[in-house]
Amino acid sequence: MAKAYQIDLSARPDGGAIDLDDLKRKTWPTITAQFIRIAAPTVYDFKVTKSSNYIALHDIYRTDGMTSVPGLPRSYMKDIRNKITFVPMGCDVAGWAEISKPASYVAVFLDQTGDDKEPIDLAQLPPRLGFEDPMLRAALSRFQMMLRDPSFDTPGYAETLGALLAFELGRVLSRQRPPATHKGGLTARQARLVIDYIESHLTEQTTISELARLLDLTRFHFIRAFKQAVGMPPHRFMVERRIDRAKELLASGDISVSEIATQTGFNSATQLTKAFRRIVGTTPSVFRRESS
Repeated sequence: MAKAYQIDLSARPDGGAIDLDDLKRKTWPTITAQFIRIAAPTVYDFKVTKSSNYIALHDIYRTDGMTSVPGLPRSYMKDIRNKITFVPMGCDVAGWAEISKPASYVAVFLDQTGDDKEPIDLAQLPPRLGFEDPMLRAALSRFQMMLRDPSFDTPGYAETLGALLAFELGRVLSRQRPPATHKGGLTARQARLVIDYIESHLTEQTTISELARLLDLTRFHFIRAFKQAVGMPPHRFMVERRIDRAKELLASGDISVSEIATQTGFNSATQLTKAFRRIVGTTPSVFRRESS
């Protein structure tokens, strides 16, 4: 049986318990799932220890806060609604959040036996903070449904969803690994650090100077090294990743173009449409119609 993994929560500043509107937890062989709804307003610390592979889907808007994973830049992202976090076994994730409205998340802890039968070795995948993927979101939402309604928990269903999560994590994180480093460019670790930071801050107005400071490089040196390593300047890379995110949102729902612009870091729908037409060759509205 899987161990009783859980997310440690404590209120600031005295470290006592925080108020929860809802808490559900269940364990299956090699899998533990947990759903938490946190009462607001409050300020709290959170921590997940490194004893298992951890993936969570958040429905949280924090007015302030920070998330930390060893080897990654700290994330100060405020809007982490529908954002996913993955931390492999051997890593800790910790931080704090201030919320003014109730917040919730569903988390799944995946153990693996370590033998050759495992199709994806989750412990070898890189950690990621604040990313989106519709397939992973759907699987995590199904775990939440099972926790809220036991009638969905049919024999073997949780184990099947756990295997699906592993496959989808391998797909997403393998696809988004940084490209090979060219001579004179960033190291593989530097490229991963910058790309992961960009991915987790797509909704924000990240500057080139901010990225350069992550590596303690001058702005000029960073732009040149990034282009050598990735094949394009950092500004174009950020715009293309925002457009990729916009394409996912356009294809997956009826969110307005203005709201998609906000969720992808553009100042307005006009700015999004201009960049979208330049990169994709059509407008967001036409792309949505053709994708439906």
